[in-house]
Amino acid sequence: MKKNFIYCIQIFLLRHLKIMAIAIFIDAVWGDPKSIYNKIPHPIVWIGNLIGFFDKKLNHPHHTPRQQKRNGFITLGLTIATSSIFGFFLQKILFKYLPKPIAYLTSGIIGSIFIARHSLYEHVQNVADALNYPDINIARHTVSQIVGRNTEQLDQSGIARAAIESLAENFSDGVTAPIFWGCIGGLPGIIAYKAINTADSMIGHKTEKYLFFGYAAAKTDDYVNFPASRLSALWIVLAASKNPIADFQYVAKEAKKHNSPNAGWPEAAMANCLSIYLAGPRQYHNDMINTPWIGKGEKKISKSNITNALKIFSLSCNLYYLLILLSVYILNKSKNDKN
Repeated sequence: MKKNFIYCIQIFLLRHLKIMAIAIFIDAVWGDPKSIYNKIPHPIVWIGNLIGFFDKKLNHPHHTPRQQKRNGFITLGLTIATSSIFGFFLQKILFKYLPKPIAYLTSGIIGSIFIARHSLYEHVQNVADALNYPDINIARHTVSQIVGRNTEQLDQSGIARAAIESLAENFSDGVTAPIFWGCIGGLPGIIAYKAINTADSMIGHKTEKYLFFGYAAAKTDDYVNFPASRLSALWIVLAASKNPIADFQYVAKEAKKHNSPNAGWPEAAMANCLSIYLAGPRQYHNDMINTPWIGKGEKKISKSNITNALKIFSLSCNLYYLLILLSVYILNKSKNDKN
């Protein structure tokens, strides 16, 4: 009985790893099909509309904090349940009615929609390209597309720093985490993760409106990103460090300076490998946030640092992909040996 259970787990894990291997390749080569999304909304938009519906129906200012928090848990629970059930039946239908190779390919195409390697690289590269223009306002506008801070007063160094921080943090949220949960849970896993991540971005704010209603979304997002943030830091260190053990220990120490339990890990890793400072004081809308510096080296950074960060990012993604391919090979060999 125990051997049969383990064998079933291996079969499901192998299926999910194969789906993610295909999804990663498709995203890396083609990215998001923008022409399709001009006609059909991205699935994240559907998830966002569902969260917006619950927000409108369940989040009212006259509710007590306890009621708001309860309704926030209901909103998150229903969003995750709806998204994961849809993913479960979608994957089940594909593998039941399509030939296996077509089912894997179709599942991989769907999974690639939720991975942001290609688009993230493009957006950060656009910032680097914009720094070539004499008018710095072009670069300020370009970087404002990928960060939440006020970019109107940023100099070249501030623009480059914001782009690198966005690259590091979104490597975890947009690449490592969805792949991680996709490997564990297949299409239901990756869609459920994106539902949590979307909920956090929409309602997980410490504002008067969402302080209690968004509590569940913010906390759950922290939990599901916990493994991915550490893995992201590990991939970055392995991709660029000459002394991985010592550097990872340093990154673990620096990450604690960040106000997020997760974002500090990939940012500290990238700062360490580039020998620059990240984080530090920054302005969000009209508020100046005095956060500590993370890293060591240069505070004045430029386009060349973005270019180097993108090289590290690409190599980190490739290391992740190689690990998944190796896992597929080992599990497939184990399956064949048993048969």
